[in-house]
Amino acid sequence: MSFGVIFAIFLIIIFIGATFFGIRQFFKISKCTQIGNFYDSLQREVDKVFYASSVENKEFKINLPSEIEKVCFANLSSTITNREDYEEIADFEFEDANVFLIPYNSACNIPYKKINRIKIDEIIKSKNPYCVYAEENLKFTKRIYDKFVIIE
Repeated sequence: MSFGVIFAIFLIIIFIGATFFGIRQFFKISKCTQIGNFYDSLQREVDKVFYASSVENKEFKINLPSEIEKVCFANLSSTITNREDYEEIADFEFEDANVFLIPYNSACNIPYKKINRIKIDEIIKSKNPYCVYAEENLKFTKRIYDKFVIIE
């Protein structure tokens, strides 16, 4: 074989490898964008419920990549009553956050976020951290005299 043919085959292999690398990076960015959109959508829905006079059991569909198993609400400086899920998010004890994703290593360097206007003490009353499987829906409640939104 001549040098030209060998060089052409080499270039084809390089282009195919670069294509697969680009596609893989695109899917990785897509998953990270989906996580960021989840946090933004959650805050937007909490704000809508917060500014409404009264809301009972408004459902919010959790839309996260399949690698994320749970969404947890927690006050890590309060008494921990759910040790199993706490072990997954214990590293973030000193972060200013109240929402955490499990497993955190699949969360594209954004495994936690502070969502404003939620009544975290009421949310974690029965379990701290309070976790919901990512396939389930969240329910928002705000009664007429409530100052903040409760998530179930």
